[in-house]
Amino acid sequence: MNTKEYLSQAWYLDKRIKTKEKQLDWLKTHAPYVSPNLAEAAKKEVSIRSSVEEAVVRITELEDDIAKAITEMIALKREITMAIRSVNSIECETLLEMRYLTFLSWGQIAAELNYSKDYVYHLHRKALGLVKVV
Repeated sequence: MNTKEYLSQAWYLDKRIKTKEKQLDWLKTHAPYVSPNLAEAAKKEVSIRSSVEEAVVRITELEDDIAKAITEMIALKREITMAIRSVNSIECETLLEMRYLTFLSWGQIAAELNYSKDYVYHLHRKALGLVKVV
């Protein structure tokens, strides 16, 4: 894994968390509309879950998945922060933090730092070369 891939891990994990949150929102929105089919339930074994129980279980599982992913994200960002701090250049560290910890676009970074996009790209290449991946 190269430096850029290493630093980008948090971005991908953030996207996974957001996807799970969207799934959870959808389930919570639609769960009230799930109702048990009482005629079917009477015919089935007691050990089989109703559709309402399945919805609740799925919501609980998604909430657990999100909590675990957030814990993983916190640890990963701490690790990435330490790698970024190894650069020892405030300008490069700032750019890397903006890109890989707060997930700003190149245009946003250029505007925040009052640099041209070309200079931001140049600085990014320089910064990647300075990172010591743990």
